[in-house]
Amino acid sequence: MLSRPACSDKQTCELQTVVIDVPSRTAGELRTEQLKDLELKKIIDCFEDINKSVDFANWTERGYVLNQGVLYRYSPHSEVEKAQLVVQSHEREKILKLHHDAPTASHYGADGTFSRISSRYYWTGMRKYIADYVKTCAECIRYKATNQKPAGLLQTSVPAQRFESIAIDLFGPLPETSEGMKWIFIVEDCTTKWVELFPLKQATAKECALTLLIEIFLRYGLPRRLISDNGTQFVSAILQRLCYVLNINQSLIPVYHPQTNLVERKNRDLKPRLAMMVGNNHTLWNEQLPVIRFSMNTAKCETTGFTAAYLNFARELRTLGDVTTGLRSVIHNDNFVPEFTPYLKRFERNMSQIKENIEKSQDRRKAYADKSRKPSPNFKPDDLVWVKLHPLSKANQSKSAKLMPRKDGPYVILSQKSPTTFAIASCDKPDEPLGAYHVSALTPFQNVTQNQSPVVPLRRRGRTPK
Repeated sequence: MLSRPACSDKQTCELQTVVIDVPSRTAGELRTEQLKDLELKKIIDCFEDINKSVDFANWTERGYVLNQGVLYRYSPHSEVEKAQLVVQSHEREKILKLHHDAPTASHYGADGTFSRISSRYYWTGMRKYIADYVKTCAECIRYKATNQKPAGLLQTSVPAQRFESIAIDLFGPLPETSEGMKWIFIVEDCTTKWVELFPLKQATAKECALTLLIEIFLRYGLPRRLISDNGTQFVSAILQRLCYVLNINQSLIPVYHPQTNLVERKNRDLKPRLAMMVGNNHTLWNEQLPVIRFSMNTAKCETTGFTAAYLNFARELRTLGDVTTGLRSVIHNDNFVPEFTPYLKRFERNMSQIKENIEKSQDRRKAYADKSRKPSPNFKPDDLVWVKLHPLSKANQSKSAKLMPRKDGPYVILSQKSPTTFAIASCDKPDEPLGAYHVSALTPFQNVTQNQSPVVPLRRRGRTPK
């Protein structure tokens, strides 16, 4: 088989050579570049000096040799007999880009890149230099997963008065009922863990605001703090104005960090209970909300050690079990003398015990949670950070979440909202906050030498507070 077309008898066949110039550097060019590095020039001069000094023996023991005026090094611990070219300081970044950033290198980690480079090149402190370069590689940070512990130790809240701090959330959408209900509006008192469940037709800001005003504020009093996520219903102008008029501090949890909202646990508990109650009749879920609410409020809370009903009414609610046992007959006995003062004293002692139970529970959970976390970086205003993304696949745009960046940046720190929450903004518009993010979603931006810009810019969440 020939590598050229077969020649006929009528044609004159000639062999033609193809010459490809592969870029290469002569020994003279390599020597010239090495002499530009003062450290390497000192070693080369020591080898070329006729009167061998004491340093010559030191350089020789370290594996340095001079061949055709070019400095090489043989690794004493390597099994490969091929010499390593000693690289001058001003060309080290170029070597790294060729063996890490190039498509044939595919952005391998620090160990893989070191193994690839060390087989051909050498310079002092090469492993640390490569590790620092890979650690600050913009593409690696954007697309690679991290195995590090998330930052931000657990922050515990201080117990407040009853219905002083409430948390809200939406559950749904669910199958539409005969009355047109599709959502559940959950409200929880952060101190007593009392829960209210309200079915809603639409998950709009107006519906949520009216339910809060009529069913919560005018029944239990005005709270001082309202905790919610960054849903469109809760960051709307309607709810902001309601909180502003009633002097309520609206606390929005960090973006994509639902652990901060205490009502999320009730949201998780509601799902299996609702599923077991409705069975196959999924459109009758609204009829089961009263009994589920009753069971939640009469169940003993592990944190407080008491039920939510007892903490609100200073007594337990009468259940079906109380009806069947008939303990009420004891009160009508002639030997029973009711005394109210000891009851109040016992309730006062219980309230002190509840506070102690909450603090012990918080300490226990904090110790457990902090094992899988690390302290927060010391971010300051104007610091640059990478932000963790939560991409979604878009079939109509031929976009897959698996091929989208995991982090993006840089963004600038505007202010610190809490020990673990920071407000960020775009570098182009530093005066417009994009939202509050938990420190676990932020990574220090150390690659300040490169002119980077976000691949998928973040959108501003909610309205500017009035």
